[in-house]
Amino acid sequence: MKNILINNKIKTLAATTLLLVLTACANKPTYVVIAPDLSINNSASSQGAYQNKQASLTVTDLRSAQHVVQVLRKDEAAEVYSSQQPLNRIIEEALTAEFKKQGLEITAQAGNVIEIIIDNGLSSVQQEMIKYQVNNELVIRVTVNNGSQTLSNTFKVRGTSEGPLSADIAVLERDFSQQLTQLLSQVITNSEIQRFIK
Repeated sequence: MKNILINNKIKTLAATTLLLVLTACANKPTYVVIAPDLSINNSASSQGAYQNKQASLTVTDLRSAQHVVQVLRKDEAAEVYSSQQPLNRIIEEALTAEFKKQGLEITAQAGNVIEIIIDNGLSSVQQEMIKYQVNNELVIRVTVNNGSQTLSNTFKVRGTSEGPLSADIAVLERDFSQQLTQLLSQVITNSEIQRFIK
């Protein structure tokens, strides 16, 4: 009788432990929220830069992998996090909203064609036992065709950081959003693009 009681307690303990492990795994986020805020970096000189102009806008993601954050540990599989929606859609929505604020009408039938290609957008964490190092790189190519000429520019933002213990996903998410804001602000406020769009 005593053995049956002990066996039942062991089974209950094992089931509870398994449930806790599964719950912990289920609650671990598999994506990060990327939210660029172009209103904070928008210079007053850009206001109305595109008044009464039209352009079409497409954003294509040519990255080999679709995640935006990867955590690398020695002798372990990489831990990867995608953005809550595709990165090209996040960029397209952010730029469309900001271009519209500056007077540019985004329409498929426009004579000006803006094409954006995402070449890189990754926050890579090298996680060690008691410290970590982060390398961020965002690279996009912007091509503008105004009907008679084509302008091409590459925009880049890079950054590194390090810290003790483990990297915090919320901090990586915030840093990626801030760097994406910086990158897209370069596009929005670029005087060459502003002049080129007829």
